[in-house]
Amino acid sequence: MDLTEAQQIESVLHNNVSVLLGEYGWMFLIGLAVLFFKATIESLLAGLVVFVGNDYNNDDIIILDGRLGRIVRVSMWKTTFYLYTIKEDVKGKKIVAGGTKLSVENSKLKDLKIEKPLENFDLVLGPGQIVEAMFNDKGVHDEQKI
Repeated sequence: MDLTEAQQIESVLHNNVSVLLGEYGWMFLIGLAVLFFKATIESLLAGLVVFVGNDYNNDDIIILDGRLGRIVRVSMWKTTFYLYTIKEDVKGKKIVAGGTKLSVENSKLKDLKIEKPLENFDLVLGPGQIVEAMFNDKGVHDEQKI
């Protein structure tokens, strides 16, 4: 192979690579950016759903994995909870004795067990006490032990 053939092959390869990068290079760069920022995009979309949605609002009383708490802040990237430690005093009354602050990325909220109690949530009740349940279909109160 002489020098001119090598230069021609190099020129053809250079032209083909230039055409490929020129026409399809932007697709490659966008695909690379999407893969690189995948976690950020997922977090942004999850944050947008939580932030715009009405499932979680500031000052909502919640039960997070069995612990009573309150939603303090809902932002685009994370949600902050105050989780309370409930203890009984000498008289048997339940009191808040402390707690912890927990910040969770909005994309991780789906992995948590978050419950929102109904309006008439009473912290004073203990096991075995009788409470009035909601009306049944006939408009009569049912009683239930908790």
